[in-house]
Formats: sequence, C-alpha cells, structure tokens
Amino acid sequence: MRFFLKRIVPAILWLCCFHVSAQHKDDVFSIGIFWPPVWKHTTDEQYRILSETHVDIVQNVSSTDLNTPEKNFRMLDLAQKYGMKVYVSDPRVTGSEEEIRAMVDTYRNHPATGGYYIRDEPDSAMLDWAIKTYRLIGQLDPARNPHVNLFPDFALENYEKGYVERWIEGVGKENLRYLSFDIYPYKRNGRFEKSYYNNLDIIRRAGLKYHVKTANYLQSFGIVDIYRRPTVDEMRLNVYSNLAYGIKNPVWFCYATPTGQGSQVFMNSVIDSLGQKTNLYEPFKAFNAEMKTLGKTLIRLDANEVYHSGDSLWMGTQLPPADFVVRPQDPTSKVILTRFKDRYDGKTYVMLVNKSFQEPAQFAFRVSAEVKKIQQIPASDGKPKKVPFDKKARLLTETFLPGEGKLYLLKTRH
Repeated sequence: MRFFLKRIVPAILWLCCFHVSAQHKDDVFSIGIFWPPVWKHTTDEQYRILSETHVDIVQNVSSTDLNTPEKNFRMLDLAQKYGMKVYVSDPRVTGSEEEIRAMVDTYRNHPATGGYYIRDEPDSAMLDWAIKTYRLIGQLDPARNPHVNLFPDFALENYEKGYVERWIEGVGKENLRYLSFDIYPYKRNGRFEKSYYNNLDIIRRAGLKYHVKTANYLQSFGIVDIYRRPTVDEMRLNVYSNLAYGIKNPVWFCYATPTGQGSQVFMNSVIDSLGQKTNLYEPFKAFNAEMKTLGKTLIRLDANEVYHSGDSLWMGTQLPPADFVVRPQDPTSKVILTRFKDRYDGKTYVMLVNKSFQEPAQFAFRVSAEVKKIQQIPASDGKPKKVPFDKKARLLTETFLPGEGKLYLLKTRH
C-alpha cells in the first residue's frame, strides 16, 4: 500500500494533469491585425508601438507592398523581437505544388512564422483551389496556420450550406485552424449593416456544429462613400458583439491605413499613412487588453444560445425564451444575451451586451430561480467578483457603457 501511495498515485495524478494540459494546449485567444505597417514603416519603432497594443498576429496579405522574402523576413525579425507572430504573404502560394513547397521551406524555420496567407474572400469558383492549397500547406507545416478568410453572406447564394459548410468539409474540420470571415457593421450615412448579426450567427452555428474555432474582422477603418470611420463606442459594440457570438480570434481591419487602393479611399485607421498614431490608437489598445483578459475564460466557452431583446429585432436574431436564465425585466431593453457552456467543466456563463452604440444604459435582469450565485468576470483583471444581485427579488442590476458587454459566471443548483 505504501508503494502504491508513493509511486502509483503520483503517476496517475501526473497523467491526469498531462491529459488536461494536452486538452488545453491549443486554447489560446489571439488578436490579429490585417494590413500591417507598410514597407517604409516596417521599422523597430513601429513594431514597438504595435507590440504595446496586445496584438499577437500580424497578417500580411497579397495587396500590401510586403510580398517578397526580404520584406517578410524583416517583418518576422521585428515580430520575434517584440513577441508577435506573422502570417507571411508570398506570391508563390498561387503557384505549383513545388512552388508552394519552396515557399513553406523559406519561412517554416523562423520562430515568428505563425501562418501562411492563401486568399482573402475566395468566391465559390475559387473554393476548391483554396481547399486544396490549405490542406497542402497544413500538411507541409502542421505547426502553423494556413489562412483563408471567407466572404459574408450577401456576397454569395446558398451561403451557409453551399459555401461555409462546403469549405469546412472540404478542408476537414480536423484540419481547419479557424473558420474565418468578415462582416463590417458601420456603413456610410449612419447606417448599420442589416445582416451583421445574421452573419455572426451563421458562423457561430457552423463553429459549434463542426467543433472549430471562429474568427472575424473588427472595423477600425472608414472608406469614403462606403463605410464610416467608427467612433470609440461603435468599436466597443463591434468588440463585444463578436465576443458574445463566440469569436475566438478577432482581427482588426485595419491597423495601418492603406493607400493606393484604386477607387477605395481609406480614412485614417489606428495608424495613419504617415505612420502616426490616430485617436483610435488608445481605444484600440484598451479594447485589446479587455479582450485578452476575458479571452482567458472565453477561449473555453461555447456560445450555445444567443438572443436579442428589444422592441424590434435585426435579421437573424430572436427573442429569449420566457424561461431564459437571465432576461431583461423590461422586454424593450436592447440587449444581446448569450449563454455559454465551459466545454471542460460544464459551468454556465452568460454575456450581456448593451446593443446601443450611442447611449449608456442601466438594465435590470430577472434571474432564474436555478441560479444561486452570480460572479462577474471583469475585463480589467479577470478575477471573479461579486455583483449587485438581489436574491430575494431575483434581480441583477448593472450599468453599461455604449456597446459594452459583461461576462458572468452562474452557479446553479444543478
């Protein structure tokens, strides 16, 4: 018995810990940028500034001026110095299998290589090529991410089945690192993209169905006559609505301001065309810090149910059921309500988001009798804290900034 206790029990405990560690090894919440500093701004100073914003991945793309090995390696060296990774972009990705192999061999041994850009928004006709290329690069360098980003739903017919699911099944859910797409909510003249939430829900459902992590692009740009430049409050709603729909890899488009894009004239983004910080830099940095803090918890959570309250609903949204675990006392309150489940320990969380990107709000939420304790997971430090929950009245009352979301751990009776 003494031998068993001294030898066997520690070994069992080690194996259990190893299993849990292995189970969590890929559970990393990463933040990216799409459109890095251009070549003339690919400098130590610019990457130092970028590194202070909690960004993990710098995505190079075919439309930048950074598509040679020399320029990719400069990016890689700077990213390594400041603790980031790069998705390299090299025109050989569209070539023969031999050219793709040569491309991968060029970058695979650099410590900062995080992945390989393949294509942004392939249409249906290009999808089979993108699938084949994704699978090949995944086989050549299993430690890095091939990268393809999909269109939103209004670009194609039969979107969910004939495009999104065709992509997942073609690549193979076991091979797909992220299901990535883009949808930008803030159109010109104050308009809000009507299919924004519908797109988020399509990708949420696909991610759950196939057990793959999801990625989406956040709007930090404006394009003259197409998109407006977002306010800080609009950025906040963009952030928290994505988190509420289970996005595990938010990527900002864009960080540096693109120039020379033909008829598309970009307004200043986080960094302007001269390499200077704009008024979006500090909120960009702050929102990333919040996402990284909450991401330590959110990376384990599945967004199994998402509802919207209010007196009018957007495309692809639905009201919470009458017995939902946390619901607004006033049904006209404009709120996103998500029930998450921790895929490892089964715990229940909810995220509540103020859907207004213009007004702060105080909401009272009626809490189901099955809930015996509520703790907030703050975006400041991630340490669970008490909330103003009136157990007798079963009411949780909280104040939200415009677009703000809050994450809560619910301890239930069963």
